[in-house]
Amino acid sequence: MTSDMIEIWTGILGLAYLVAAGLYSEMLRARKDVPARRGHARPVRIRRSR
Repeated sequence: MTSDMIEIWTGILGLAYLVAAGLYSEMLRARKDVPARRGHARPVRIRRSR
């Protein structure tokens, strides 16, 4: 492989890495914004007085 091909593949892999990192951060942000009432959180037990 010539050095030009190596530079092209390095650029492609770098862009793919940036896209993957952006999608991962969006997934983490969306997970934090989900309201608890949709069932994604741990259920809370209601204490009843005796």
